[in-house]
Amino acid sequence: MDADSGIAILLEEMDGRWIAHVLGLPGCFAHGATADQAVENIPAALERHRAWRLSIAQPFSIPRGGVVVEEKIRAWESEPGYEVNAFFAADRPPLTAEDIRRYERLLAAARRDLLEAVEGLSPEELTRPVEGERWSMEGVLGHVARSELWYLDRLGLAPPWDELPCEALRSLQWAREILLHRLPALQACDEVRCVSGEVWSARKVLRRALWHARDHTGHLLKMRQRVQSARLSGGAADGEP
Repeated sequence: MDADSGIAILLEEMDGRWIAHVLGLPGCFAHGATADQAVENIPAALERHRAWRLSIAQPFSIPRGGVVVEEKIRAWESEPGYEVNAFFAADRPPLTAEDIRRYERLLAAARRDLLEAVEGLSPEELTRPVEGERWSMEGVLGHVARSELWYLDRLGLAPPWDELPCEALRSLQWAREILLHRLPALQACDEVRCVSGEVWSARKVLRRALWHARDHTGHLLKMRQRVQSARLSGGAADGEP
């Protein structure tokens, strides 16, 4: 990324919130209830991302200048219950060998962080319901595993779903092995598919997989705080006595 070119971002609406992706920095993003709020949160997101990249020996220079919105796309329903998410112009170019190597490193670091977010927790803590959350912490891990296979399925590269292990940590390992095994097939793949009204490409699959892992790592860390606070206080994370 050119440090003098400004901060180019891609804005998308997803699940009732806005996400601002920093173009050229996979896994760097900010959330907001509105598009403007997501843009306002970009500087803090860049600092967090720089600290993360330093921790995995992949430093970068934060670009100078203002934020430039390259694209802004709202979600829409192609059928009841199916939300179509953004396909950006930047998702279209085929992945290069260097892209694949970069995503391998970033995905490995993101998976390490995801597992560290639940490290040392007991089975009871992993499965304990948390008030206001759709899943337990174990449920979030299983969701990440299923999502990685679902992304590959958009390109016709996923194995049969019934092969996915039921246990969350095993399913994470299995899904990641499948994703890494499929990476060579994604290189130079210029196929663009439309599935259920949503457009997919190899680059979008990896963008979404990395974003999803990073997003849920933050989610799990917040859940962990609540679960451990409940343990220390002798209460329950779901607010029950």
